[in-house]
Amino acid sequence: MSEQELQFHYFKMHDADNNNKLDGQELIKSLFHWHDAANHEAGKADAQHPPPEAKLFGDDELVQMIDPILDQDDKNKDGYIDYPEFVQAQRNAAAAQQTNQV
Repeated sequence: MSEQELQFHYFKMHDADNNNKLDGQELIKSLFHWHDAANHEAGKADAQHPPPEAKLFGDDELVQMIDPILDQDDKNKDGYIDYPEFVQAQRNAAAAQQTNQV
């Protein structure tokens, strides 16, 4: 799969109501999926990239994680991240990561 196909698959995998938008609850589920140690390849963890620890998040913690995502990435301020907004957010994150590596 190409990088674009993987991005689309990841987006659609978390779009539970199939409306082509990610709401706050779907964003929470995507964070849980990403941080779930079971979703990381065995043997790939090392000292620099250990598998994430299991954690239960409180409501306030979830709000503190999701609200900044919506504030930054929801460009049309409709309360959802649509696919073009998702793609732009991924590009911004990749550019920021490259800047930090230089």
